[in-house]
Amino acid sequence: MADQAALERVSIDPQQLRPYLGHAADVHGARSQPPAWSDLAGALLRHQKETWEMLRTGYASLDSLQTRQFWFDGYEVRIQFNPGRMTSSAAKVDDRSIRERKCFLCLQNLPAGQRGIPYGGRYMFLCNPFPILPAHFTIPRIDHVPQRIDAEFGVMLDLARDLAPGYSVFYNGPRCGASAPDHLHFQAGTRWSMPVESEYPRLLSERGKFLENAESVRVIAVEGGERLFVSFEGKDPAGLHQTLRRYLAALQQVRPECDEPMVNIMAWYDAGLWTVLVYPRVKHRPSFFFVEGEGKILISPAIVDLGGISVTPLEADFHKVTSQHLVTMYHEVQLSHPEFEASLEVFRSSEI
Repeated sequence: MADQAALERVSIDPQQLRPYLGHAADVHGARSQPPAWSDLAGALLRHQKETWEMLRTGYASLDSLQTRQFWFDGYEVRIQFNPGRMTSSAAKVDDRSIRERKCFLCLQNLPAGQRGIPYGGRYMFLCNPFPILPAHFTIPRIDHVPQRIDAEFGVMLDLARDLAPGYSVFYNGPRCGASAPDHLHFQAGTRWSMPVESEYPRLLSERGKFLENAESVRVIAVEGGERLFVSFEGKDPAGLHQTLRRYLAALQQVRPECDEPMVNIMAWYDAGLWTVLVYPRVKHRPSFFFVEGEGKILISPAIVDLGGISVTPLEADFHKVTSQHLVTMYHEVQLSHPEFEASLEVFRSSEI
């Protein structure tokens, strides 16, 4: 259960953020309506930069990040040197390590200066003090429950709608880049920050294969830029949820060893339409993460890496990474092409 004292300490009433809303406060105030969530997110970020030094420091370092670009079949991958991500990239996520550490997403363990906005009665909307994107948020469940997507996918769709048009929403599976696999959470970041978002129309045009083109949900399989994913597009959240369940069941049949199929997911909402990208996985980290000596490179791929921003917290690794390292990483951590095709066949044959 949630710690009530911690909940009260962390929570900010949205009314307290009105001074940080800028023009949005005038617009919504004139209409006597509550601020939109996309406006509240920006206001919370401005408030926390002003009042919380850890966040201010994290964003100051983001302003001076180094990046490199690679291209695969005309699709971009950026390498980002981000020393603030060391804790996440190197996180020990084995069962023993998780049992022996305090959960850093439980409200009672948050840093003293961190504040957030309650969302939907069961989540807390927080600023991520170690950002990768120009605006980066973490949205954990208030109570401590394991990272699982099926029952909470509707919340992810709600977040994508409520945060539109400024933000996309992300989910990292418990063995797919989540540094807190024991505590259910989503993330959100500035829309259009990841290359895949702007490349998406071209990927569908050049590399997309329609699996279903129903009025409620379109399903497209895509392989491009050394990555593969399945895209769901639709206006009906219940239909999208059922489609995700069908694809997770297909993955479970192809890879039955996991209690939840290994996936990274991102979603955005535009003009009444949700777009959901599901990246199937088979492995948490690439082989070069575990080697000793000069061959070791500290990259722990999550949704941002699959979306086109691969993060390394060590400057030596930033300069060391080659295009072949990225190809190796994608091929090792993703579903293989034959298994991907098998998952699509199972999905096609499943009951609609």
